[in-house]
Amino acid sequence: MMAAILETVFTNGSNLSGQVNTEDVTMTGANDTTAGDPEVSPFYVTMRRLQTVLIPLICLFGICGNVLAAGTFLSSTLRGTSCCLYLAAKTISDIGFLLSLFVVWLYRVNVPILNTQGICQTTVFLSYVCGFLSVWFVVIITIENFIRISQPWRIPLFCSQKKAILLICLLVIFTCLLYSFPLWTTGIVKDKNLKCQSLKKFQNIALSMTYVDTCLTLILPTILMFFLVLAIMISALQAYKRKMRLRVLAQNGNRKLCSSTPEGKVSRFLFAVSIIFLCLHTPSHVIRMKLVILNYFYHQVPSIHDLVFQRVFETFFYFNFSLNCLIYLLFGENFRRVFKLIYLSRCKRKNMTEIQEANNMSPLMTTGWSFTEASCVDQEAST
Repeated sequence: MMAAILETVFTNGSNLSGQVNTEDVTMTGANDTTAGDPEVSPFYVTMRRLQTVLIPLICLFGICGNVLAAGTFLSSTLRGTSCCLYLAAKTISDIGFLLSLFVVWLYRVNVPILNTQGICQTTVFLSYVCGFLSVWFVVIITIENFIRISQPWRIPLFCSQKKAILLICLLVIFTCLLYSFPLWTTGIVKDKNLKCQSLKKFQNIALSMTYVDTCLTLILPTILMFFLVLAIMISALQAYKRKMRLRVLAQNGNRKLCSSTPEGKVSRFLFAVSIIFLCLHTPSHVIRMKLVILNYFYHQVPSIHDLVFQRVFETFFYFNFSLNCLIYLLFGENFRRVFKLIYLSRCKRKNMTEIQEANNMSPLMTTGWSFTEASCVDQEAST
């Protein structure tokens, strides 16, 4: 997955263009009527400029939102649930990805801190590790959701806090070992300008790991999640029909959907996380695989339309890391309740403390009117 951000297989080495360094590609496809310099395409230029503006906003919004989401999931109210621990781990890994993306964006706008020893290697390493962890935490969440719906009697066995912590630790250790190669295969190379890319003697290793990364973060997770989501939908439908039959037999007249129960709400929340992830994550990798196949098996360069779609889907891919908190607030009732309790209540308490301090210092107290009374009036008006 994260071969897409800092590595490319369209050149013998790595570059830092996002997914493909389209600025260095000249369209020469004989059978492509749109072949030519992408810079002459108004759609491509517009999309590239829009992306340049959006990326820092995506990073800022995403980092702030993920910090708030992680704080909510790790609160005493939610951290006892395994799925909340997985979601907290995902938000933390997404923060790491967005930090690496921001460093790459600085390179795009001619702030080349990426061309610094240490920052170069760390950025590539973070992008691989955080990208891998993000996608596999969603896979684990989807598997847990499948267990909750189709095999609820196994929840105490597989969905415990201790097992979640152990699995997270093992996955992080495995990922760091698997993707440690950028720390010693990447460096600053001087070619007209300084570039953070794979060292020439390690380019075959970097290229091989690009394909391994594609299999581990696109092909395998997508296949798994497709069948898991399908199985979840079938199991949910069967469970609903079974529950409705039992209600009819009991003649209790309660026709509420199973999603109104606590278990149903959790399942709906996790299902929404999985579906949105697939929608935002998959298109970028599909177009990337198409470009790789065209280049290496048919020796064709991408058309302008391919490059435009690549920029669009790449932006969707970045949104996948920044919209977590918004998604959780929309679909997670418990998350929304705890989020309000932690952050909004804290703001109210801080506001009341400031009001009390202002009352103690305010000369208006002698007139019988206080800031506290004014705030109460405002509060009543708002309610």
